[in-house]
Amino acid sequence: MQAGQLRQIVSIQQPTATDDDSGQRVYTYATTEPKVWARVRNVSQSKSMDGEVVAAGLERYEVRMRFRAAVDYTTRIKFGALTLQVVGVNNVLERDHELQLDCEVADL
Repeated sequence: MQAGQLRQIVSIQQPTATDDDSGQRVYTYATTEPKVWARVRNVSQSKSMDGEVVAAGLERYEVRMRFRAAVDYTTRIKFGALTLQVVGVNNVLERDHELQLDCEVADL
């Protein structure tokens, strides 16, 4: 991975589970790494058969960053005003060097 491709700064958030007064499990997210260089791309558009660009319905993003062992499916990525939920984790070439994350805009 070339450092020049990592042009955006994101924050990594991890969940903490607590129980509320009624016994329901409640998740709150805390920022564990406040400044991580990454590449963030919106990949939610696709092309139709005749070449027109159409919206795919769900807003999806691809985030690439240097490897971090703590990033998994429970992780959220904060990018500016966007909060992205990780839905796919790819350790590129299984070398613990680069992560490719498939993300969706999180329901807050």
